[in-house]
Amino acid sequence: MTELTRDLRYAARMLVKDPMFTAAAVVTLALGIGLNAATFSVVHGLLLRPLSGTEHPEELVQIYRKWPGMDYGSNSIPHYQDVRDRSADVFETVAAWYFTPISLSADGRSERTMGMLVSANFFQTYGATPVLGRPFFPGEEDTAPGAHPVAVLGHGFWQTRFGGDPSVLGATLILNGHPFEVVGVAPEEFRGPVSFANVPVYVPLMMQREIDPGRDLIEDRTSTMLNVVGRLRDGETLDRAQEIMDVMLVRLQEELPDSYGNQRGTTLVLQNEAGIHPTFRSAQLGMSSVIMVVVVLLLLIACLNVANLFLARARDRRGELGIRLALGAGRRRIVQQLLTESLVFSTIAGIAGLGLAGLVTRFLGKFRLPLDGPWSFAVNLNDTVLVFTLVVSVAAGLLFGMVPALQVARSGAAAAVNCESAQRGGFRPGRALVVLQMALSLLLLISSGLFLRSLKGAMEIDPGFDAPENLVMASVDPGLQGYDNARARAFFDRLVEDVEALPEVTRVGLSSSLPLGFANSDGSVTIPGYEFVDGERRSLQYALVTEGYLQTMGVTLLDGRTLARTDDEAGAPVIIVNQRFADRFWPGESAVGKTVRTAGRERTVIGVVATGKYRSLGEEPTEFMYLPQRELFTTGMTLVARTPSDPQAVLGAIRAVVREAATVDPMRALKTD
Repeated sequence: MTELTRDLRYAARMLVKDPMFTAAAVVTLALGIGLNAATFSVVHGLLLRPLSGTEHPEELVQIYRKWPGMDYGSNSIPHYQDVRDRSADVFETVAAWYFTPISLSADGRSERTMGMLVSANFFQTYGATPVLGRPFFPGEEDTAPGAHPVAVLGHGFWQTRFGGDPSVLGATLILNGHPFEVVGVAPEEFRGPVSFANVPVYVPLMMQREIDPGRDLIEDRTSTMLNVVGRLRDGETLDRAQEIMDVMLVRLQEELPDSYGNQRGTTLVLQNEAGIHPTFRSAQLGMSSVIMVVVVLLLLIACLNVANLFLARARDRRGELGIRLALGAGRRRIVQQLLTESLVFSTIAGIAGLGLAGLVTRFLGKFRLPLDGPWSFAVNLNDTVLVFTLVVSVAAGLLFGMVPALQVARSGAAAAVNCESAQRGGFRPGRALVVLQMALSLLLLISSGLFLRSLKGAMEIDPGFDAPENLVMASVDPGLQGYDNARARAFFDRLVEDVEALPEVTRVGLSSSLPLGFANSDGSVTIPGYEFVDGERRSLQYALVTEGYLQTMGVTLLDGRTLARTDDEAGAPVIIVNQRFADRFWPGESAVGKTVRTAGRERTVIGVVATGKYRSLGEEPTEFMYLPQRELFTTGMTLVARTPSDPQAVLGAIRAVVREAATVDPMRALKTD
C-alpha cells in the first residue's frame, strides 16, 4: 500500500507536470470511452435490461398464438382466460394487456392519452406493488363486465398531472365519458410491460366496452389484440410450459374446432430475451452488434493513440528510469509505476467519458417517436452502465500502458541511462502500434463506408408512398367522447371538407393505420378457387381508408379504380389490394373483378395498387388490403393532408379547423402530429 500510495502521488505530479500531454491523452481516451458507454446504454436499455420495477423478470414468459405463416399472433380475451385457467400447473399467474386510446378528464381539464387495459392480476404477475393505494383485485375485478370502474395511475402521470398529491386516491376521472375511481398509483420504477412506454393510466380488462367503445371483445374469440404473459412456478421450465400449452391447444381444438382449427401451436418467449418484440429481435441484435463493433474499434484506435503518446514519453524518460534501475529499483517496481500512471489517466478519462455519455444519453432521452402513444426511450447511466464503463476504463489503461511498461522492463539500466534503444535492429513496438493503428483505422473506414452505403440504400427504398415530408397527420377518435356513429360520420365529413378547403392543402384522406407505424391490423381471407396449403399464411394486413387517402399518400394505382364516396354500407362490398396480393392469388391475371371473402363478406376487387412497405423498410413484399371505412365504420382514424408548403403552418391551420368544429359540436379527442 505504501508503494501504491507513492505511485499515485507520482502519477498525479506527472499529470500536472505536462498539461498538454495530459489533455491530449485524456480527451482522446475519453471520446472512445464515452461513445462506448453511451452506445452500451442504448443497447442495454433496449435489449439487455430487464423490465424495471418488476420482480424476478427472468420468470416471465410471453405467450403468442402460432398461425400459418405467423409465429407471434396476439390473443383474444376468451383465449387468454383459457390459458389462465388451464395452465395453473406450470404458471403461477397469467396476465393480459393491450394499449388503447383514452380521453381523460379531471379537474376540468381534458386530454387524449394512451392507456392500458389490463387483467385484474396484472400488477401481481409483474410483482409491482403500488406506492399508493392498491392494485386491482383478481377474482373480483376480472368478472362482471362493466361492474368495476376503477383505475390505477402511472407514477409519472401522477407526478406531472396531479403533482404527486396523495389525495388523488378516491378522485374521479372521466375516461371516455365514464367515471372511474382512482384506487392506486403504480411504483416509480415500473414502466409497464414495455420498456420504452410510460403508461399514464391502467384500467381493468372487464371495462373494455366502456374504454374501447364500438367493440365488444370480452366474449369474441375472433378479435385478437391481447398480449399475454405468464409467471413460471418455482422449478418449472420453458420446455415444461411448452408441453402444457401444446396439450391445452389440442383440447381446445377438440372443443372449439371452428375457432382453433387453423392454429398451429403456441410460441413461448422468455421476457428477458424478447427485446422490444420477438419479431424485431434479430434486427435489434444485428444493428446493436454493428454499432458496438464500430465504437469498440474507435476505442481501440484511441487506446493505440494514447499508447503511442505514452511510448514517446517513456523514451523521453529513459534516462530517469535508467537511473532508478541503476539505484536498485526492480523492473517489477518500474512496470508497476508505469501501469499505475496509465490507470490514473484511464480513470480520469473514464470520468470524462461518463460526462460525455451523460450528455449523449440526455439528448437521446428527449427523443420522442412521432407516434400516438406514451413512448419514451429511457436511456440512462445506471449501475450496469457504470460497471461497464469501469471495466472499459481499466482495460483501456492496461492496454495502452502495457506496451511502454514492457519496453522499459526489457531495457537494461546502462542502455536506459544512455538513452539507447533495447530493440536496435529488432522489434520496435512504436512501429508495430502505428501499423496496427493504421490497420484498425482502415477497417473502421471500410466498415463505416459499408454502413453508410447500406443506410443510403435504406433511404432510397421506395416505401410505396410519395414525399412523406409533405404530409401532415392528425389522429382523431370522436368515439372516445361518446359520439355515436351518425355524429362521428358527420364530424369526419365536415373535418375533411374544411381541411381540404385550406389553400395550403391539396389532398385529404383518412386511414385507420399508417404505413411504417406500430399499429397494424390483419384479417383472415378466403379466395374462391384458391386452396391454401398447410402452413400458408391466410391472415393478411389491412387498413380501413376513405376516398382520397390513396391519392393523398401518393400510392400508385396500377389497375381499376380507387374508393369513392358511394362505397359505403349501402353499396356493394369492395376491396383494393396491392400487387403482391394479386400476384399471389391470381398470377398472370387481372385482379379487378375477382372475389375476396374477408371482414365477414364477399368483396369485389375494384383496384390494384403498387406494393409498398407497411411495417418496416426491410420487410419482404407483403400482401395488403384496403377496405372502405364508410362501410366498416370505426371512429379511430388518422387524418392525412398533403401540402406543398410548410407542414408546420398547415398543422396550425388544421388545429384551427378542429377548434372551429368544436364550437358547433364539441370534440376534444384530437391529437395532431
